[in-house]
Amino acid sequence: MLKRFSISREEILPKYGMPLDAATQRDLGAAIYSIVFGMAYFIITGYPGASPLFTSFLKDYLGVSDSAYGLILTLPFITVLIQVPFTVYVARHGRIKQSFLVAGSLAKVTFLTLAFLPILGDRLNSQAAFLVVVVTILLTSTFNWIADSAINTWFGSLIPTEIKGRYFSTRQMIFTIAMLFYALTMSQLLQLLRDWRWKYTLFFGLAVLFGLIDILFYTKVRPPEKAYLPWFHTSPEQKVQTFTMHQFLMPLRDSRYRAYLLFTISWSFSMQISGPYYNVYMFNDLKFSLGQMTLLSQIIPAIATILFLRRIGRAFDHYGFKPILILSCGVSLVLPVSWMFATVDSNWFVYLSNVLSGIFNIGIELAIMSLAIFLAPHAERSAYLAMKSIAMALLGFVPAIMIGGFLSDLLRPVLLAAQLPFFRGQVMNPFHVLLILTFSLRLMTLLVFARRLHEPTAMSFSDFVAHANATHLAQLRRQRVLLREKRRRLRQRLNPRKK
Repeated sequence: MLKRFSISREEILPKYGMPLDAATQRDLGAAIYSIVFGMAYFIITGYPGASPLFTSFLKDYLGVSDSAYGLILTLPFITVLIQVPFTVYVARHGRIKQSFLVAGSLAKVTFLTLAFLPILGDRLNSQAAFLVVVVTILLTSTFNWIADSAINTWFGSLIPTEIKGRYFSTRQMIFTIAMLFYALTMSQLLQLLRDWRWKYTLFFGLAVLFGLIDILFYTKVRPPEKAYLPWFHTSPEQKVQTFTMHQFLMPLRDSRYRAYLLFTISWSFSMQISGPYYNVYMFNDLKFSLGQMTLLSQIIPAIATILFLRRIGRAFDHYGFKPILILSCGVSLVLPVSWMFATVDSNWFVYLSNVLSGIFNIGIELAIMSLAIFLAPHAERSAYLAMKSIAMALLGFVPAIMIGGFLSDLLRPVLLAAQLPFFRGQVMNPFHVLLILTFSLRLMTLLVFARRLHEPTAMSFSDFVAHANATHLAQLRRQRVLLREKRRRLRQRLNPRKK
């Protein structure tokens, strides 16, 4: 019998809307507290993409071209293949907790290499510095992919399925509050240290320190084998005989997961063909400072996320992931259009886009992550998650980022010579072409692949719209009734003798 059914009544406490034993509460709490520190690492590095600070490091300090910039950003997604042997290792030996702790720590320590580049200064030429960056990103991302596969499998055992929406939304809200704090702090420090030659050394060193503190929290979390939903693996002797490539390709034969993979690949491609180049566009064309870029790309979306995230989590648990995902994708579809109108003198379109991005893109990310975990069979979750990561990376992220960088460098001289007119008196540039492409691809994904997603417990999108509309009308009626009652009571107080 599972341990969660043998605990005493005194140990059961309400949390996230359902009774949970004290050990499970501690596990879930540690996974939330850790990101208060871990967020600093992601704010500074932008992993697996590039933060404004890391973009400045590559473009301003190293002086890389758009193609080289895109190449560097594809490296973390190429190394996702490490999840194939890691899945075999997990199936044979388990040791998910140990793998996460070791790989996560090595990923952070390896990144520290980049902090020494400004110290070396002119002693390294540009080609050698570029090679150091490439090798560091390759090693860091390899360890990060191992840690990612381990933690997602671990989460599948830690989190009760009944509260997955509320828990992930709560964790994401704390994640976002921490992101807001670090982004505000970093934007102020960047203003003070903008001309200081050691600023990259300072920030990269802080990223590593806080990332290691994040990992330390998981030392107190129960391993998957002893968690709320215990994860089991067979003996090494059995797995040597039974774990084959046929088994690894099982997600492709699962019609529900195959539909999910097609959607995530297409959506990832449509987002990443322009995604890494928003920072480049703000830096090169809109002439934003690092502080402005941090405000627009991190602080404003974080505030919007904090204000709406709990509602998104409740909607996930009430309606399911699919209808909220479709709604969020529909809104995300129009965001590239607003960027087409942004100019140096009028950039409020960027602010509007990033507010909506903070509300709806987080809904997309949470739904994609949650469906990846909970559509996978419990016993084969590590293989399913590895397939998802590999498919998204090699078929979505890598080709999209490389095509985006290639098109930017290829079209820049052509469009500069053509001087084609664009919206609001602008001249068309390569980023405008990427915006048109991402809009078209997002629309195709929404119309073709989103409707094929299958989530057994989710409400259909038409039922979701009808239910949401009926709920809204019912709330309006209740408000009218309450307003009439308040007016009646007010009249009675003003005219007590009048019935």
